Amino acid sequence: MATSRQYAAHHEAMARVPVRAAALQLGEFAVGVVLACAAVAATYSASHSIWPLVLVALVVATIAVMVEVRFGAKTTGLVVGLLPTVVLAAGLLVAVSLVVYRLN
Repeated sequence: MATSRQYAAHHEAMARVPVRAAALQLGEFAVGVVLACAAVAATYSASHSIWPLVLVALVVATIAVMVEVRFGAKTTGLVVGLLPTVVLAAGLLVAVSLVVYRLN
C-alpha cells in the first residue's frame, strides 16, 4: 500500500512541472484533438457509413499507441488528445448513424 510519504513525493514532483512543459503538452493535446476530429469528420463526410469510421478509429488509435511507445513521455499530450477523441467521435457518429438508420 502507498503511504502518505509516497503520495507527498508524487505531488511535490508534479507541482514542479515547468510552465513551458505544461504549455507544450496542452498544445500537443489540442493538436491531437484537432487531428482526431478531422480524421473522423473527413471519413464520415466521404462515406456516411459505419465501417470506415470504425476502421479510421482503429488506425488512429494504433498510430497514437505507436507514437507513445516510440517517443514516450515527450508526446503524451498528443496521444491523450488523439485516443479518447477519435474513439468518442467515431462512437457517437456510429450511434447516430444506427439511430437514423433505425428510424427510417
